[in-house]
Amino acid sequence: MRLCTFNVNSIRSRLEIVKNLVEEWGIDVLCMQEIKVESDKFPLMSEDFECVVHGQKRLNGVATCSKYPIEEFERGFDGELGEARFLYTLINKIHIINIYAPLGDNYGERFEYKIYFYDKLFEWLKRFDLTKNKVVICGDFNISFTSLDVWDEFIWDGEVTHLPEERAIMGKLLDMGFIDVIREFYPDKKVFTFYDYRGGAVYKKEGLRLDYVLVSKPLFEKVREVEILTSIRRKRKPTPSDHVPVVVEFDL
Repeated sequence: MRLCTFNVNSIRSRLEIVKNLVEEWGIDVLCMQEIKVESDKFPLMSEDFECVVHGQKRLNGVATCSKYPIEEFERGFDGELGEARFLYTLINKIHIINIYAPLGDNYGERFEYKIYFYDKLFEWLKRFDLTKNKVVICGDFNISFTSLDVWDEFIWDGEVTHLPEERAIMGKLLDMGFIDVIREFYPDKKVFTFYDYRGGAVYKKEGLRLDYVLVSKPLFEKVREVEILTSIRRKRKPTPSDHVPVVVEFDL
């Protein structure tokens, strides 16, 4: 089973890219963030996929599309405060949590919202036994965890996504028992999933890792491969998202 997480930065603007991605990489489950469209206006991606959409007009929004039957789903949770940022699905006996976390700011109201969002997420995740359940939480976390996740540690020290409190959130998720799949496969390498549109950042390798796939131990044992599709971000036409798709292959 191939699962892909991708902040599309508007599904209607990126629909051609998404369709090509699904076909070329044989994606079975696609978790999208920042779809920027209301649920009832979400475009048909493919007749092969069943989709659950938690949308919002012009902003935010998450969608999970699957070739496998979607057995259960929950749109939203207490941490959203009216913004469409959370979607749970049960697919192929795997609990999949798709999130688009708030960006936050430098200790203002949006920073407080980000902390609240994650506090509520920790509460929601307590329902699982990560030593037994197959669980994956993926999406745009808007956190750059370590020095390997920022292109320049000096520049990003004390900036949004790399604040101490934000980095502590990621540490807490790992302490719960989640495993950072990308870092397990690239333990010492700077790998990025976001490149600003300005200044040709993707060609200068000036990026951040904001997108993650975290899995419980029973599911990590099934991971075969991880691909970070930077080539899609480098293409000029059709205009790409500022984020990079991440594909994880499970032996299921």
